[in-house]
Amino acid sequence: MERSLVVIKPDGAIRRRVGALVVDALLAKGYRIRAFKEMKVNKSLARKHYAVHEGKPFFPWLVDFISSARVLAMVFEGETTIQGIRDALGATFVQKAAPDSLRGRYGIWAGINIAHASDAPETAATEIALWTKDGGLRESDTAEKEARAYIVKYRSGDSDYTVQIRNLVRTSIEQKHLAPDVLVSLEQLLAKDSAGVSRGEIRALARAIGDFIEEEIAKA
Repeated sequence: MERSLVVIKPDGAIRRRVGALVVDALLAKGYRIRAFKEMKVNKSLARKHYAVHEGKPFFPWLVDFISSARVLAMVFEGETTIQGIRDALGATFVQKAAPDSLRGRYGIWAGINIAHASDAPETAATEIALWTKDGGLRESDTAEKEARAYIVKYRSGDSDYTVQIRNLVRTSIEQKHLAPDVLVSLEQLLAKDSAGVSRGEIRALARAIGDFIEEEIAKA
């Protein structure tokens, strides 16, 4: 039996239906959820989680992005869980993900890719221990029940603004210009599927996406 830490990042957790559909799709693979928590990641945990990337130019953005708004943190368990979940999510960079993968369907752009999943048993053990110690993630006999209740609450309807959000990001990068109204539009689109999420979180996530766009423009 393998375990994997899976974190639905802010771009998936704020978009309630998207987050619910991703969790539902992973459960449909036959994996069990041993821990489930909706939480806000503090900067300390974010820095430790991404410590392998410390010193790289994109490290500060990774920290700001995952701590911008709430996430769904989970521990999945099952046979070949690690590779199975990574296969279901698809390639890390959204543009390279297969259209029928979860990132291909719901990812926004590049590393704004809806979820993190452990890449090896050793990594999973380290990540689970970290999120348990610093994030308060706890195994529970009711974790899967809580996850399924979340799915039932948020998966209904047909709201999915992935294409519109993706187009805003892509167009800004291609035109090498982040217009002020892009951030407003991002906030409005994110807010359309964000029941119970504060305006501050939505604004912070939109700003983090805007920072990514600006970094991509600067690299061009």
